[in-house]
Amino acid sequence: MKSFILSSLFVVLLSGCTIYRSEGRKQFESEAPDKVAAASFQLISCKKEGKLETWFNEEFPSHTYELVISETDLEIWRTLRGEVVEVKALQKSEKATQSCIYQFANETIWTLYKDQFIRELENNLMTLE
Repeated sequence: MKSFILSSLFVVLLSGCTIYRSEGRKQFESEAPDKVAAASFQLISCKKEGKLETWFNEEFPSHTYELVISETDLEIWRTLRGEVVEVKALQKSEKATQSCIYQFANETIWTLYKDQFIRELENNLMTLE
C-alpha cells in the first residue's frame, strides 16, 4: 500500500512538471505583459443607447468631458473624478450606439496606457450584439 501511494505521488509530481513546461504555459508567459497592461484599467459599465439619447449626447456633451478621439464609428471622451480618470467610449453602428465607461487609477496610468487603450477600442474591444 505504501509503495502504491508513493508511486501515485511520484506520477502526480511528474505530470505537474510536464504541465509547467507545456506550450500553453509558454504562450501564457509570452503574452503576459499585454494581459497585465490590459488590466491597468477597469470597465465600470456598458449600455446600448437609444437614438434620442445618442443625439442628445452628441448635441449637448457634458462640459466636464474632453474629447480624446473622434472617428466615424468611435468617440472617446475623458474626465477627471478626483484622482481617477474616467473614460467614456462610444462605438456607433447603423443599428445602435454602445456606451462604455472605463476608469484609470490616475493621470499617470492613463498617459502610460492611452495609446494601447485606443488601439484596443479601434480593434473592436467593444462589441455591438
